[in-house]
Amino acid sequence: MTVNFTNDDLRTTDCKILEQGINPNEFQHNELPTDSHLIEYMIGGDTFVDVVRAYKKSDIFDMYYDKISAIGRVVSINAGFGKVKPSLYGYTAKHDN
Repeated sequence: MTVNFTNDDLRTTDCKILEQGINPNEFQHNELPTDSHLIEYMIGGDTFVDVVRAYKKSDIFDMYYDKISAIGRVVSINAGFGKVKPSLYGYTAKHDN
């Protein structure tokens, strides 16, 4: 059971969740932006890992802590993933037909 964020939760933060409940050993990060972070958290003895975009780790911590502090805990937040410049992530070139 990964954490569920409502649209209101996501609107009030500078974070964007890219993937939830990933397996870090099989994680392919080459196509992600360089501002991607892996957040590891525990809920009820189960460990989960999500991929989140944010400029600051503290933004990610605040978002997850506010959501899971009563039922779990944040274990770690790691940066250094992704190889795409954040401004180019999701960019598609326009083609003239």
